[in-house]
Amino acid sequence: MFYPFLVVDPRSGLQYRLTDTGLAELSLAPKAPEWAPGRAILENPDPVWRDSLANAPVETISAVSAALEGLVLATADLRAPATGPMEDSRARRHLDALVELWRKLGDALPEGLAPVRHVLELPHGRFLDPLPVVQGSLDPHAPAAMKALYARLQQEFGAVEAPAKGRAAREGSRLHALQGGVAEAAIEAGPKDDSLAFYGLRDLAACADFAAARARALIESGISAREIAVLASGDPCQIARAFAEQGVPISGLPSSLPERDIIGETALQLALAKRTPTPAMVLASLTLSPLMPWSAQTGRDLAENLIGGDFRGDVLSPTPAHKDLWTDIRASAGSLAQLRFLIDRICERIANGNEVRARLSIPPGEGNPDWEAILRGIQIAPPLVADPERNLEGVSLWSALESPWRPCRHLIVTDFTDGLYPTRPRANPMFLDSEIITIRATTGLHLRGRAEGLAQGLSLFDQQLQAVTDTVTFLIPWRDLAGARQQPSAGLSLVARAISGVEDAQDLILDLSRLPPGDWPVAHHRLPPLPEPDDLPEALSFPGIDLLALRRKDDGTTKPQSPSRLETLLVSPLAWLLEEVGAGGMSWSAEELDVMAKGNIAHDVFEHVFLKDQPVPEAAALTVAVAEASDRALTRHAGFLRSASWEMERSGLEREILQAALRWREHLLALGAKIIGNEIWLAGEAHGINLHGKADAILELPDGALLVVDHKKSGTSGRRRRMEAGWDLQAGLYRDMLARPIRREGDGMDPLIGRKVGIAYHLMNDGGLLTSGLVPADGSPARDMGDAVNDAAVAMLAERLAQLGAGRVVLNTSADEGFFKKEAGFTPYALTDGSTLVTAFIRQIEEA
Repeated sequence: MFYPFLVVDPRSGLQYRLTDTGLAELSLAPKAPEWAPGRAILENPDPVWRDSLANAPVETISAVSAALEGLVLATADLRAPATGPMEDSRARRHLDALVELWRKLGDALPEGLAPVRHVLELPHGRFLDPLPVVQGSLDPHAPAAMKALYARLQQEFGAVEAPAKGRAAREGSRLHALQGGVAEAAIEAGPKDDSLAFYGLRDLAACADFAAARARALIESGISAREIAVLASGDPCQIARAFAEQGVPISGLPSSLPERDIIGETALQLALAKRTPTPAMVLASLTLSPLMPWSAQTGRDLAENLIGGDFRGDVLSPTPAHKDLWTDIRASAGSLAQLRFLIDRICERIANGNEVRARLSIPPGEGNPDWEAILRGIQIAPPLVADPERNLEGVSLWSALESPWRPCRHLIVTDFTDGLYPTRPRANPMFLDSEIITIRATTGLHLRGRAEGLAQGLSLFDQQLQAVTDTVTFLIPWRDLAGARQQPSAGLSLVARAISGVEDAQDLILDLSRLPPGDWPVAHHRLPPLPEPDDLPEALSFPGIDLLALRRKDDGTTKPQSPSRLETLLVSPLAWLLEEVGAGGMSWSAEELDVMAKGNIAHDVFEHVFLKDQPVPEAAALTVAVAEASDRALTRHAGFLRSASWEMERSGLEREILQAALRWREHLLALGAKIIGNEIWLAGEAHGINLHGKADAILELPDGALLVVDHKKSGTSGRRRRMEAGWDLQAGLYRDMLARPIRREGDGMDPLIGRKVGIAYHLMNDGGLLTSGLVPADGSPARDMGDAVNDAAVAMLAERLAQLGAGRVVLNTSADEGFFKKEAGFTPYALTDGSTLVTAFIRQIEEA
């Protein structure tokens, strides 16, 4: 808990900020009961949030808990208030629900507030030591509970006068101009000086490194460590690491750094692993858990295999017990009995298994698991932050959400990003601002809304700047630690008003990531000069190596190429080579409803509603079949869509697939076509290499000709442009396989051999049907694109194959992406979304 005022040590005169532990020890406060509003919210949901809880339990619990903590802080005695004479209204119902929830929790209070209530109710004379407050140190925007605590301490122990406040910075400096208030209407602007500096770095880790190096440089110049402060929000782990590496002492770090709730996370992941289909990220997270019996390196190897699509766990084979554990982790549970059996077996063989098992509330009985209820019941504790340990001599660590606990000469802001400095005001999750005003007028409760949040954020930023005498260095991390792009703080525009001649506030930022280390104001490590990069060759040469035989079957024969691999080869031979040797890009991300997921689900549905050798279904029967097939497809491809939070996306996708199926039905009837192949594997020879691939559908037309169909979850215009440009490839390769097939027993290709073959793309998003090699009859909805749809692509493919045959992998140039987009009519994803190695080996050329 943050205490928004200072107190004084009566012996030394030292002014400091209270901590939960310090207040509890001085007042002999009893141990506080557990604060667990989440359980109370789940046990008997109030009608106010019952529906929201059913649809989004995690988000609802978080919102209601935050609103309840705000209500607690708004009371002067930390006791559940009476709502008073409020009229029946939405605000009254919400307030009554929160008050009733508070009463259900008994004497429990949010973390850090139990000692505060103990002090408020403690008779005078019971403190172990006097605790006078510092006059005028109370934040005017402090909540009612903190104002009451300040008044209680002042009443018993009095107040000590604080030094007169003024602008601490040198008069005339830009920092001095800001110390009158960053939001003041009139700020005197002047030329930029060394009191303010702005640097952009890659991410928070780089900012922490720079801050530590800056502090070290100041200390080496004769500045005392205690005269330097670092301002940061959130997890201080990066700050602790960087300052330890520089050997710079820091004052204000928590006694123990925040730690994740590994027990709770493992319990949640095990439950998710038992529900089908199991997300690959869940299994990968479990393999990396420190509770698993295998080594960290084995866990990393297994996780990489999982993300690459290999779920067998062969890396665990040398230890049979580990392989058996992996088998149990992968196994799904279709009943409560099976779920209990698997979880018990797993927890017996992992570290802290009893604690993990205790977090999993699995009901007795034999029925099917209620997954939503089981998952809701798993509690994951937020990282616990210990009280800060402050000393006199280290660099001061200030929190972005707190006023400074001591002044400094030099301040380094490590995360000057959007949402901080000033802190972005948040709406109350339960009340509109107008309702907050009504509640304040009728009950006296000062709940916080947007206006109060903005005022406090600006006041806090002012206090942080006003505590500095010499310089402020603002560090802007361009990305967060997950790699997502970030924007500079909105406070940059407020600060820029003090500097004359600035048209765009972002012009103040010196982007160090674009400068050589020798030009940095400080360097957090010494870097040798970078050698001049060699010019990339036109091609990588592998003499004597059959590049088309890198992948082999168990019997030693070369694996065939697929149409999708040849599509990659067409765009980027290097991307193709990396895939051949197992070095392609690996995406570590949570499941999402992207284009690939939509396509997999739609293809699955079409396979199971348009059946081989069966008549075209009637529209009503097709509607029912699509709904049933969609449900099964979700189980196979995207189980996460079954949760209530994905209901809108799930319903929208099912509507899209139904519309596409109804349009495809009309195409089949108009063509008079019969489906004779569905998701059928084809194999053949073309362009001097062996091919294999799975055709989405093969139709038999009334004249006996065949139409090989490729369903695409996209629109018509893009595919039409590509075919018109002659750069289509995939569907034509299926026709080539039928022309020169490679047969095997039971391959089902007998009805397909020796027929006239055309190709078609069915574009699911708008129902387009584009054909080649087969002129549709008059009145057909299909559009013939002619016989030259793949001429340019085949010519390029032949050139690429010849280069590979000579042991050469031609590198892409900077002009290739534009060529494929403009001339070939398609986006070269192997270049735009592929491996960073491919990007690194693009030759830069001057475009004509």
